[in-house]
Amino acid sequence: VSPAGIEIDDLAKKMFVVTKENNSLYIVDLGTKKIIYQQALGEPAYTCLLSNNKKELYISLWGGKKVLVFNIAAKKITAEVNVGDNPNELLLSKNGKYLFVANAGDNAVSVIDILQRKVLEVLNAALYPDAPTGSASNGLALSEDQKTLYVANADNNCLAVFDLSKPGFSKSKGFIPTGWYPTNVKVIGKK
Repeated sequence: VSPAGIEIDDLAKKMFVVTKENNSLYIVDLGTKKIIYQQALGEPAYTCLLSNNKKELYISLWGGKKVLVFNIAAKKITAEVNVGDNPNELLLSKNGKYLFVANAGDNAVSVIDILQRKVLEVLNAALYPDAPTGSASNGLALSEDQKTLYVANADNNCLAVFDLSKPGFSKSKGFIPTGWYPTNVKVIGKK
């Protein structure tokens, strides 16, 4: 099965699991520890993330170049948003309006407008504009004020930094060198 991404809704006592070998979504009842729902996704998944109101689950399809929107109450996929190659980590803005998707195969981050169900902009996280594929963008974090995005570029050993002050018109602020192969980044307060 190869579980890849896990998300938990504590109030509903449900665990959502996406897999990369049998390309499925599982919903598990945490009280009984039983699978209560399974749905084929068609492509290997990477991770999943609940919406702020816990009504939707966003799923990145590593093998499908898209993000799926799964309606939890209806138990069905209600939207597909095409993104870059090898979409992996997902990050939701505090206000729930924007979903950021790291695309490891495209040196990029897709910024999805959740209400419109479409990509608002694509941020190029490579070291220079026409760089070949190889940055392996795979980790995301937002500053407390939601105006700065940090992107872990595993193959470039750096973090790409973007100014998000004006949605749809984000700007690169440069790079922060890191140790070898960064795969995750988190912001805690001002650190």
